[in-house]
Amino acid sequence: MYTFQALNTLCELINGIISQSLTRFYSTQYISAFVTTSDVFESEISALKDQFISSTTHNFLASLSAVQGTTQSNALFSSINTNYIFYGQGNNFSSSPIQYGNCSCATSATCAYQAGISFPDEKAVYLTVPGMYVGCYIFESLLQSDLRCFYDQTCINQLKKPSVSSVPPSAIALDKSLLDRFSENSTIEELINQLMVAEWNSSIIYENYYNECQPSQCTYTHQTKNSVIYIVTALVGLIGGLTTALELIVPRMVKFISFCIRKWRMRRVTTTVMPIIRT
Repeated sequence: MYTFQALNTLCELINGIISQSLTRFYSTQYISAFVTTSDVFESEISALKDQFISSTTHNFLASLSAVQGTTQSNALFSSINTNYIFYGQGNNFSSSPIQYGNCSCATSATCAYQAGISFPDEKAVYLTVPGMYVGCYIFESLLQSDLRCFYDQTCINQLKKPSVSSVPPSAIALDKSLLDRFSENSTIEELINQLMVAEWNSSIIYENYYNECQPSQCTYTHQTKNSVIYIVTALVGLIGGLTTALELIVPRMVKFISFCIRKWRMRRVTTTVMPIIRT
């Protein structure tokens, strides 16, 4: 089925994009003017990780949306005749849109129908693949599909038939107990919106950053809350110190002021006016 091939191509594409993005991310440098504390360091690195995930996801989905928009707006014909049927002879050809149920590929690019596989040796028998859809465009129908068949051993066994697909005989169903972020009914579109990643693992090692930084000196502050006894003792000591200082300063200031007053009084000159008598 072309749907399975498209799914495989999509997985390889996303894996390659993530690998390239990680290579660029690992080449970036973390620079700080001073040594960053472990809490701040972990917080900033976590923020960088979230930004990396967001930007990588956004860039991929934006590119994907551009391709979808171009395909749909130009009404491109599918190479495997899934949206239009061509008929005619010579140089005269005409086309007719395919309908999936009540949906026509002439009006919608997202028409989809339950996928089925016919067996060449059993003409009237079809194998329905649960969760898989076919439609006007392979990719559009793939987005609406889910992976429930891959978690069902009965479905896997049906796909193992040589006349159906090239699934290896040793293939077994996926383990449902490992599902966390997604479910077996999650659509492919839901998966690619998260870049098919169930969990982003990160390892933040502050010691490596500190050793690489090699600071010449370190200082730290320690905040404490003083007890009542310490406060009372400090006040008593402060009052005692002020008393001692005043005992030393006040007498000397009094003597100095008295000295200044005496000096001022001595400088006052009393002038007596004597009359001058001429004969």
